Amino acid sequence: MPQAQQTTTRTVPGSIPYLGHAVGFAARPLKFLSEQRALGDITAISLGPHQARIVNDPALVRELLVSRTKEFTKAGLLYDLNSAFVGNGLAVSEGPFHRRQRRLMQPAFQRSRMPAYHLGMQQAAEVMTGRWRSGQPVDIHKDLFQLAVQVIGNMLYKDRFTNEMTDQIVWAVSTAAKGIGWRSLIPLSWTHTLPTPEFRRFTNAQQVLHRLGDLVVAEHRKLEDADPDHFLSMLLAARDEHGEPLSDKELRDEVVTLFSAGSVTVATTLAWALHLISINPDVEQRIHAEVVEVLDGRPVTAADLPRLEHLGRVITEVLRLYPPSWLLPRIAPEDTELGGHRIPRGTHVFSSPYSIHHDPRYYPDPERFAPDRWLPERSANRSREVYLPFGAGIHQCIGNNFALTEATIALATIAVGWSLCRPPRAKVGTRRTALLEPVGLTLIARRRPAPATPCPS
Repeated sequence: MPQAQQTTTRTVPGSIPYLGHAVGFAARPLKFLSEQRALGDITAISLGPHQARIVNDPALVRELLVSRTKEFTKAGLLYDLNSAFVGNGLAVSEGPFHRRQRRLMQPAFQRSRMPAYHLGMQQAAEVMTGRWRSGQPVDIHKDLFQLAVQVIGNMLYKDRFTNEMTDQIVWAVSTAAKGIGWRSLIPLSWTHTLPTPEFRRFTNAQQVLHRLGDLVVAEHRKLEDADPDHFLSMLLAARDEHGEPLSDKELRDEVVTLFSAGSVTVATTLAWALHLISINPDVEQRIHAEVVEVLDGRPVTAADLPRLEHLGRVITEVLRLYPPSWLLPRIAPEDTELGGHRIPRGTHVFSSPYSIHHDPRYYPDPERFAPDRWLPERSANRSREVYLPFGAGIHQCIGNNFALTEATIALATIAVGWSLCRPPRAKVGTRRTALLEPVGLTLIARRRPAPATPCPS
């Protein structure tokens, strides 16, 4: 164990026999995590039989995620549950296997590759808005979920990707996300496989997604004239340092991971973005004016993205308020320390981008939606340690450029032709799954040029 001056780790009050802090954590996890900031850089809790630490200091969080990944591995209940659903894809794999997979997949996600995906993103956004009727309510999260799945489908399967496939994947991923969400907060693993209706739905969702993943890989292998620059062609051609390709199962696991992690995260971010834009008309007006000026009536191109500056700040602020991963769990496989705090072998170690992003020490008035806090003159001195929407280190989301590009194209496409507003007396809640998903988010779509009257109040 590294030598360091020992620091006393404060135990969070409120533990109850046998369950520890599991009830309080599961009931209100965001509030629970945020309350830890006042108790120290690292605090101790118990979740049933499991000991855990919550890391509250951003510098220690970066150490945890970036420089000491062999001492704090991506393991534990949340990853076990995700692995049961998506297999051993990049989002859940660890160690040498993860490093191999990331090296093989990285070329397909480089920034220089993003223009190849623009058309599919643009088409999916246009298909979605083409279904809207002016003045009618829209189940925006559902529509955006379908859009995000369609974008992945276009990338993997092109014009062979059907609406039926989209619907099946949306059902499977949303069903699994609900199951993973509540299971991850209940440390009693024996409860996770009880033959309940919910468990059967989770199993069915897994089978649906794996079957579609196998189909996509098998059908692409049959193509005799496959484009070598196609995403799957690049993965099929990739070789590791021993000259070995990805196996069919490895390919399937990565396809399934893309359909799950690559859709629900983008859809949720876009849903929160449109919710916040709809209740901040000044922000909506600035976005509309910007996209009209920059695009001048044509689709978004790669050259346009950096010119959509205000829209970029809006997306950055949405990711601060609602980071895709609100909890980043790790586990200590051996006795170690962090910041002078002893971390015994087998201890679960949690960090929370949500808690850091809502800390008033780093973000004044943290609950306020304020895109201009990201103006260069206001954010130049802000440490990268306090902004972690995609994680950090070797496990940082490989698709962050893809997600940001998709979000920008989708929001720009919507802003050009549509204004969205919230119906009177509508209430939007938050469902904590593996993400922070909006509940009850219905918006009224109004085709531009929008009427001069404001949204109903």
